[in-house]
Amino acid sequence: MQLLLQPHILPFFLVAVLYAAVKVLDRTDIPKIKGLPEIPGLPIVGSLYALGDNHAKQAAEWSKKYGPVFQVRMGNRRIVFANTFDSVKNLWITNQSALISRPKLHTFHTVVSSSEGFTIGTSPWDESCKARRKAAATALNRPAVQSYMPIIDYECTKSIKEMMLNSEGGTKDIDPAPYFGRFALSTSLTLNYGERIDGDIDDSLLQEITHVEREVSNFRSTANNWADYVPLLRLRPGGTTKALEYKKRRATYMYRLIDMLKKRIADGTDTPCITGNVLKDPEAKLNDGKLAPTSFFGSTQC
Repeated sequence: MQLLLQPHILPFFLVAVLYAAVKVLDRTDIPKIKGLPEIPGLPIVGSLYALGDNHAKQAAEWSKKYGPVFQVRMGNRRIVFANTFDSVKNLWITNQSALISRPKLHTFHTVVSSSEGFTIGTSPWDESCKARRKAAATALNRPAVQSYMPIIDYECTKSIKEMMLNSEGGTKDIDPAPYFGRFALSTSLTLNYGERIDGDIDDSLLQEITHVEREVSNFRSTANNWADYVPLLRLRPGGTTKALEYKKRRATYMYRLIDMLKKRIADGTDTPCITGNVLKDPEAKLNDGKLAPTSFFGSTQC
């Protein structure tokens, strides 16, 4: 130790420690892919700065210089971009068995979904995801889908009537986005839980679910949440406060919908729905933690 504290040795020691720390923090989850162009980046953060807040636009610009397929370092994650129809087709069809899983993101998978589980579309491939996909496939076969058609017809008719009424027969300008959002969410809730939204576009449940799901989707955004790619940022005080808040709010309405559906099934007053079919399937064997996230709330983001 005394030797390291010598004035002529200490600077070299500190430089060596700093170099080693940068090398450790600069490692990626997957080694550099040989034969694939790589976008230049900075230590630790990679190309996050260069990507900016519009990744698709920047990737399109890079494709002009580096070709349709290239690799990018985003923090400690290595990402492959495919920018043409043919490259995407080749990537997803030729390698479909290797792409059955989903990448795990720290904020969404570890913080927001740590207790309620993942949605079918965001879950990494495991036995739990396999069981949920099997149960969902049963609930989405042809006879089951036929039984859901009256729900879609009802929601379409209600939304069109509401727009006609609020636009005074088409003579008054209105913003159609909230009506599309109400249609998407009410259809999703009815198909999945047998619980429709009877109110208008200002319904409190509609507003809560739409807002929370929009915020949750932002946690999965590659442009908004650098903590998923740079582990050092996860050490920030209060870095998960917002994620934990929306985790709690999301769990509240998800389990409320499950409990309401279970009560209707017990009373014999339930209508055909996907989660109801799963609950009644003796082979599904899914607990509430696996049932709650099976809804498709992503469609409410319009």
